[in-house]
Amino acid sequence: MTDFYKIDVHVHLGISSVLSVAGSTSEIIRKMELNGIHQSVISPIPGYEDPNGVADSRAQNDGIAAALRDHPGVLVRGLGVVEPRHGAAALDEVDRVMDELGLSGLMFHNDFNGLPLDHPSMFAIVERLAVYPNAVAQVHTAQHSVLEAPFQLGRLAEAFPTVTFLNAHPFMDTTHEAASLDLGERHPNIVFDTAVSHTQLYPIEHAVERLGADRVLWASSNPYYETTLDIPLVANAKLDDDVKRKLFADNARRVFQIEEE
Repeated sequence: MTDFYKIDVHVHLGISSVLSVAGSTSEIIRKMELNGIHQSVISPIPGYEDPNGVADSRAQNDGIAAALRDHPGVLVRGLGVVEPRHGAAALDEVDRVMDELGLSGLMFHNDFNGLPLDHPSMFAIVERLAVYPNAVAQVHTAQHSVLEAPFQLGRLAEAFPTVTFLNAHPFMDTTHEAASLDLGERHPNIVFDTAVSHTQLYPIEHAVERLGADRVLWASSNPYYETTLDIPLVANAKLDDDVKRKLFADNARRVFQIEEE
């Protein structure tokens, strides 16, 4: 198996009270080293406690910025978080994430924040994010969900064509895969990661065939695993090595503006 350079675009830092899982910087990096992952893009973990509202979102974002400062060259880009249920109070934190902290965009997992992806609060947040060049919104979807269904992401992508939407874990089962590929064909500003992909019937090959090699980014969902199956899913795919290099690293470098070492 070719030893590909790997940039992981789906890594969560922090403690999730909902999922009873945690990923400290040391734990994230340990799992990177264990699995031969070279660099990671990090974001706050879904389901963190926020009894203090926006102040808790600020703490999550400060933690992402600190991790990037403490581990340059390994943790290379970060996404912040704001909660749509905080309404207009969340908008100033969008500016702080992008201006003061210098992060690359925002992460959303609406099954954990209680409002649908196409709620007016989401449109207001992404409208503020769209002001910033090269902004990325990592958006988790699930075909079974009433809060983060793929079609709801499509509404955001259509409204904000200058934002790059990174669809997180879009191929969890065959129905989700079908909906995600249809979504991708309709909205060129959506790219797709490989985290938690189903392992049968060639989902990675289908994504490359339908969407092109430039719109699929390898990802692991660290810290939710010890050793990842997602590496061989791409490494063993029926694709040329130059396509696999795009999936493992080159596409991440383009989307997140990461310089090649």
